[in-house]
Amino acid sequence: MESEVASPHRRSRAAFDQMLACEKIWSVSSTQLIDSVRARTTAAYVSGRRAIGFSHGADPLVSTSEAPMALPAQGGKSTAYFYPGFVLVAANNGSDFALVDLAELQLSVTTAKFNETEAAPRDTAVIGKTWAKSNKDGSRDRRFKDNREIPVAVYGDLKMSTEGGLNEAFMTSRVEPCLAFGAAIQELQKLLRAGRSGHRIANQRTISPRY
Repeated sequence: MESEVASPHRRSRAAFDQMLACEKIWSVSSTQLIDSVRARTTAAYVSGRRAIGFSHGADPLVSTSEAPMALPAQGGKSTAYFYPGFVLVAANNGSDFALVDLAELQLSVTTAKFNETEAAPRDTAVIGKTWAKSNKDGSRDRRFKDNREIPVAVYGDLKMSTEGGLNEAFMTSRVEPCLAFGAAIQELQKLLRAGRSGHRIANQRTISPRY
């Protein structure tokens, strides 16, 4: 099982390194559906976000020769460190920590179409343009004097959560490494779950009475 786990773990680190090279990574603090007609926009939702960075780092709680993948969590107050079988979520001030079984982490990756009101990152796929203020049919709302065209970008969308309350969402300016990272972690999770299921079956066969 260790050799099987090693391959997706290496792929997750390779994809993570590609995400580190993204021009922009954002932490998404909130996503809210909006009335697009009233807001005069073609967007279906609005997101609160702030630019952040991923890194390789380690917490003194875990001794390792390989610096784990580190993602900011809880509004930047904590860091989530990814190890092959678990995630350590540690407060940056050292006051608290939690261990999350990687197999139990709820993780999803997809793409997000985003009406970019700021300058689109240079490594982002731009699939079109729209007006900052638009009519229901997408045409320019001429009532706004300073109305301008803005790019419609496609970003990587990464979400992770736990039953214990961890709830994090990120966007990356490049889609491919985000999807590759999610796919590798999800494959790793399947292997971990399958291995534990196999151990349970083996144990049951060992202790079950024979008739």
